[in-house]
Amino acid sequence: SVALAVVLACGGAEEPAASDDAAPDAAAPEQAPAEPPPPPRDPFAAEDIEAARPGLRFGWPVESPHITSYFGWRTNPMTGIGTKLHRGLDLRGGIGDLILSIGPGVVVFAGQDILLGNLVIVDHGDHYYSVNGNLAGVDVKVGDEVSAGERLGTIGDDGQGAMLYFEIRHGTETIPPGPWLGL
Repeated sequence: SVALAVVLACGGAEEPAASDDAAPDAAAPEQAPAEPPPPPRDPFAAEDIEAARPGLRFGWPVESPHITSYFGWRTNPMTGIGTKLHRGLDLRGGIGDLILSIGPGVVVFAGQDILLGNLVIVDHGDHYYSVNGNLAGVDVKVGDEVSAGERLGTIGDDGQGAMLYFEIRHGTETIPPGPWLGL
């Protein structure tokens, strides 16, 4: 009887025909129409992908962004020979232009770096960091909580012109900053 109920629930057998022996006033109770089954799961859908997105785009680290070099492979600008992976964006500006935090976070580094000069790194949570290099001056210290648009320092000159070197890291891996900035 349990097997018959399972077969009937799955639509695998026909309902038995009404018997002529049934009493005329013993009508079968009316059943509500069955709900259609849910659509099959999309095999290409990633569960909770929206929750994994960075959220609203962050702001720009400079007031008037002018990108002079994008993330990706490029001719080595120092030697003009070979290619080199550029792990961030170069944003042209004027010496002394403000460098701003792209979003809320905590300053985890503020000081001198052998390659990037004066450097400020902000932890934005979930292992995401913004890296701001080539500063003329640093206006924050380690441990400072910053909000979006808050002043971190000013643009300096790396010998090739006044510009900010900017990158996004997830953990220790540098990732393309474009999606974070709405590019």
